[in-house]
Amino acid sequence: MTTKHIINCPCCFKIFKKKGCYEKHILSCERIERSSNAPSISQLYEMIQSLTDKYNTVQSELESVKRQINIKNKKLDIITWLNTHSISSKNSDMVQLTKSIRIDESELNIIFDKGFVEGVFEIITNYFNIQQEAGHEFIKCFQQKKNILYIFHDDNWKILSIEEFTKIIHELNVKVFSAFNLYRESNIDKLDQDDFQVTFTNNFNKLICTNITFEQQCVRIKNKLFSEFNECFKSIVEYQID
Repeated sequence: MTTKHIINCPCCFKIFKKKGCYEKHILSCERIERSSNAPSISQLYEMIQSLTDKYNTVQSELESVKRQINIKNKKLDIITWLNTHSISSKNSDMVQLTKSIRIDESELNIIFDKGFVEGVFEIITNYFNIQQEAGHEFIKCFQQKKNILYIFHDDNWKILSIEEFTKIIHELNVKVFSAFNLYRESNIDKLDQDDFQVTFTNNFNKLICTNITFEQQCVRIKNKLFSEFNECFKSIVEYQID
């Protein structure tokens, strides 16, 4: 080795230009390193390499699990899942239960106060909450299926179509106007009073809701029910798996 050559100590990385100086240094430096509890550079390298390999293995396994879960979620059919995990009793039929909604003076006042869409939404929501507290599970909706309502009907779960929902609201609307006629008859002696005529006209306008079509009213009520009752399907499934 000539003086022009440069060499590093593998233990402490000190630089030497002369072979004699390096040979004197390396003997003492190696003894110091062997007597120390600290791992050598080569040992540290091996440890890092081992940890890196383990990390890459775990990361690969995690990605594989995620892919499998995503595939299962894509294939999962909500109606099949509902019919397996959310079995309702025969007296929880959505169509039959909504037919039993009563419209009397208190419900009519809700519509007078909030309008047809907000009023009917509140009436249905109040009724649904009472039925669910009694153990009747007849409507489901999930964040992953926006504005889709699942109902229990004819002993099975199904998607509630907008046509079916419109029919339900139409039947409810008949009850509303029947109650309104009773309201009119009970106040017939006030109809010639100017103040009451204004109130009566305003209440009637709330019922007929002339600014949008009846079909649009039904869509808005349906979407509001979704917003009120939706759940996270993923959280429910993970909870049951755990």
